[in-house]
Amino acid sequence: ALPFLLPLLFLPEPWRVLPRPTSGQFAAVAMDVGQGTSVLVRTAQHSLLFDTGASLPAGGDMGARVVLPVLQALGVRRLDTLLISHQDNDHVGGAQSVVRGVPVDLLRSSLPDDHPLLHWPPGNAPDGAPALPHQPCVAGQAWTWDGVSFEVLHPTPADLQNRQRLSTNAISCVLRVHAEGGQSLLLTGDIEAPQEQALLARWEPDRLRSTVLVVPHHGSRTSSTPAFLAAVQAQQAVIQAGRRNRYGHPSPQVVARYAALG
Repeated sequence: ALPFLLPLLFLPEPWRVLPRPTSGQFAAVAMDVGQGTSVLVRTAQHSLLFDTGASLPAGGDMGARVVLPVLQALGVRRLDTLLISHQDNDHVGGAQSVVRGVPVDLLRSSLPDDHPLLHWPPGNAPDGAPALPHQPCVAGQAWTWDGVSFEVLHPTPADLQNRQRLSTNAISCVLRVHAEGGQSLLLTGDIEAPQEQALLARWEPDRLRSTVLVVPHHGSRTSSTPAFLAAVQAQQAVIQAGRRNRYGHPSPQVVARYAALG
């Protein structure tokens, strides 16, 4: 099949399966990384990768196996931002392969200061300074690319300062992407019911409302509370979970809750 596939790799951008969006719009690809999360968001001239999937017990990781091939197939040669929601393996395990494979302009994360990714590659930065430019993700941060707005909704500075008292899931970065035409995407990491409640208390409903919701915590019964789903009012929900995973994700009760909302 190789001779038939080769021409596809060299098609001009307008003929690609998923061409870049036009100004004011965005495109999102939720990758099949098994039990884990990885979502690529592209605007007309920029690319953001939200999480990188897991490293695998048998060796290798989803960054090398899935994420980099997808980026190559879509013509993404550089990441303006790599956003790691939190330090659990199924979200950050593939990150080192990604930063080896493509240039990354900025890393945003809730990772602790001693995490290896903040000092990658080892020995290349003097005095232990981060080799990747890094900015902790904090609620209220916002920027605009090509007419598309990006806003971090969680965690707060207090959450990061008290990370020793919180689970890693509790400080997951939450990112909302909103286009000029009204389409929007909510990326939630592994937030659970208390963080969903905090988001409801912190933000007006229109700051949470989103066309597409990447379901919190892979569809775990710890998350997707009725009040949160009522505020988001998603038209489509995407669950990133591994087939027959040991956690039982997604929870049948949670799937039923989404189905009841249509």
